[in-house]
Amino acid sequence: MSHSPRSQAQSRSRRMDRIEFRLLMLMTYPFFLCLTCLSRLVRDRGDHAAGQGSGSVFAEARAAAASAIPFAFMG
Repeated sequence: MSHSPRSQAQSRSRRMDRIEFRLLMLMTYPFFLCLTCLSRLVRDRGDHAAGQGSGSVFAEARAAAASAIPFAFMG
């Protein structure tokens, strides 16, 4: 069964979107990781107990990057 040209184009488009998302994540993740670490250091500077119970800085940086990336595709 052959695929229609339209479905092939959509498939190619989705694949390119995934590649672009991964590239943007690769470029923005280090920035958000540094930002997250700095914000934790500043926030927890005076209060040693404040850092307890917080999630992973890696997970927080990934979530921040993933929430910022869609703005690159707007407009």
